[in-house]
Amino acid sequence: MPTLATPKDCTGCSACYNICPHDAITISSNTEGFLMPDIDYNKCVECRLCEKACPIVNQINLKYPETEDAYAFWDNETRTKSSSGGAFSAIARWVIDKGGVVFGAAWTEDGFHCQHKMCTNVEELAVLRGSKYLQSDIQKTFCDARQALRNGSYVLFTGTPCQIAGLRSFLIKPYDRLITVDIVCHGVPSNDLFFNYIKKLIAEYPKYQNASGFYFRNLQGWGISPSLKISNKREVLTGIPNIYMGAFEKAAVFRESCYDCRFNGISRTGDITIADFWGVGLQGTPFHKDVTKGVSLVLINTDKGKNVFKTLDNCFMEQRPIKEALKYNHNLIASSSRPDFREEAIVAFNDPGVSLKEINGRFNFVSGGWTGVLRNALIRTGIFWTIKSIINKYRSL
Repeated sequence: MPTLATPKDCTGCSACYNICPHDAITISSNTEGFLMPDIDYNKCVECRLCEKACPIVNQINLKYPETEDAYAFWDNETRTKSSSGGAFSAIARWVIDKGGVVFGAAWTEDGFHCQHKMCTNVEELAVLRGSKYLQSDIQKTFCDARQALRNGSYVLFTGTPCQIAGLRSFLIKPYDRLITVDIVCHGVPSNDLFFNYIKKLIAEYPKYQNASGFYFRNLQGWGISPSLKISNKREVLTGIPNIYMGAFEKAAVFRESCYDCRFNGISRTGDITIADFWGVGLQGTPFHKDVTKGVSLVLINTDKGKNVFKTLDNCFMEQRPIKEALKYNHNLIASSSRPDFREEAIVAFNDPGVSLKEINGRFNFVSGGWTGVLRNALIRTGIFWTIKSIINKYRSL
């Protein structure tokens, strides 16, 4: 019988699910809410394609050599609509302009689940923009990408490093018109856990009951500021309502495989790597630009990535020392540390009988200190982003 990755090692990339020609593999949530493959042995013919597609079982080297090509980047056209500098949008536009298709993470219609989808025009790209701090369900998009490539189309596939590794392992052979972009990933919580958090939030705070969507980033200024979409407005979350992000920042609710990630490090799985360029200009070489609207970190890992990057239009790009990129992007070097209380935290979030206040009482994900209270007050009034903008402009002088 074929062997799949263990729950401890499985990344949930769904390569096995995409490659199975007999529908013998299903993807479903385990007891913690993470997507895992399951084999129906009544349908399995033991072709072992799932084993060959799994980058964990195969242990194929899917990482490119370390690069020194690091850039501060922003796209002039979409910078104010993006989480940081709009690097994804610029590359996606390049692919669309060549008649290609783009795959990335989007919110589902309910606004609170994340899954990969294909876009075929510039207008559709809006749903792929913006950070989603949970794991995207790949579904059958690897199959869709392969079909597009076989049809001769350019394909941009963006995702976490393990998802890109899963795609490349699934495809088996390289394709000249495939461009892969991996993000610098801290680790991923599950869709189930995030949705259970949303249900608690709405039940415990009546003012959020009409929420129809979620935003992780603030577009007025560069930074993380989770908010709910209510009547086409953003309701900023602070204090205990923002506990999910507190748990994320403490790496308390990730997949087991995230704590020993085989695909992070300076050696990457994508042709291009993108992230926020946190701390650009704060050490070594000055950066005399206003970063208030966001700056992307871009690493060019392959010649194919370099060929795409050098032909992007209407963009700012400046090469920076690779050590500067590493300073505030810890997960370019190592995995997130696993807290001892990780299982307890996941159980608490998934238990409908445990309130957000009780979760915070147990794990202190949201600080009640005066600095936290002051910061939350400044965020709620919008003053925080004004102050941050002034500081950024001063640093750019």
